[in-house]
Amino acid sequence: MKIQLCLSQNINATPYTFKTGVRVFTFEEAMYYVFYHWRESVDEFLGDKIISWVAEIGHSYLAAKMKELVKKDNFSAKVLGFLRLAEYFAEDELDGLKGELEKWELRREWEQLKERGDYFARKKECEKAIPLYRRALQYDDGNVTILNNLAVQYMQVGATAEALSCLTRALSLEPKNFSILLHYVEAAILNGSFDKAAKSIKKAYAHQPDNADISYLLGLMSFEKKDYPAALMHFEKAMEADKTVAYYVFKAVDIHLQMRQYEKALDTLQKITARDTAYYAKEAEIYHAWGDVTRAIRSMSGALALTRDPEATQYARLASYHRQDYDMPMAEIAIKKALAISPENNIARLENARIKKGLGRTREYQTSLNEILKAFKENYRTD
Repeated sequence: MKIQLCLSQNINATPYTFKTGVRVFTFEEAMYYVFYHWRESVDEFLGDKIISWVAEIGHSYLAAKMKELVKKDNFSAKVLGFLRLAEYFAEDELDGLKGELEKWELRREWEQLKERGDYFARKKECEKAIPLYRRALQYDDGNVTILNNLAVQYMQVGATAEALSCLTRALSLEPKNFSILLHYVEAAILNGSFDKAAKSIKKAYAHQPDNADISYLLGLMSFEKKDYPAALMHFEKAMEADKTVAYYVFKAVDIHLQMRQYEKALDTLQKITARDTAYYAKEAEIYHAWGDVTRAIRSMSGALALTRDPEATQYARLASYHRQDYDMPMAEIAIKKALAISPENNIARLENARIKKGLGRTREYQTSLNEILKAFKENYRTD
């Protein structure tokens, strides 16, 4: 067996932080990350920032080689060239990756953008998914799946007019697509276009009268009109129609919270038998609304304990509860975990700013708010 010495013989104090929040301290660690997460690092593993870092930690010759790799047109050649800059991976490992990269390259550009958009959508990072879906549409503006996915992300950030526009286009291309129709109704309701929503609900009902989502959408429309008793009736009907969907229960809980019926909210939530991360996160929301921040912290901590892949927003919520409980040290610990997962997550960054304000760091608070506003403008600028 051949012993391989690390490139860096000294401890590096300055890490490189990938956009996903992962920090690496050595060139080998950077190679390892790119090997296993090349999709997430496609835009940065040969960027100016990482090249500067490589030079900074004493590998100027590698930084120069990375600059040469940037000039290559072939993506797989860039990745494999990077992974061969040091003797770290065996050739059979790189051969296996080469096949994966070549398959990925054969796919059209819009598919690659969609795949990356889907990745961030699954992680509930809408601000990263939206620009990718929009870029994908520039290659295929008639792709119904991309239009639908983009609309869902728009709804998540409250951009309901944009969501409705996407789904109007998608529905014109596939008028018989039932899933698109339901999303169109949801976007219309959230946008306040109740007449459009009502007409489309009739179409959906004529096609699938027993579909639980129709009851859910009727409940959502009543909720948006502030007719809470009617909304609760429809959500409970959806719950009865399909007992496997926890989201219907969560919406019924929201009605009870709106009406300040906290005990009923908790009773309704407890109808769910699967006590998973989402369950305890909703339980935390109930206790928080009830004014019991201590129990909200306990429930949110329980939610995080059950997940293998925590989200930045989950830790941001926990940080918020600690802040409201006047426990700033614990709030800082939680928000640092949130930002470690996703440094660019605006919910986490906003909570970080609030914590700084609570600690009396006014200048840092104002700086953070300005950075968030700048990032928001950049994320949603017209491509």
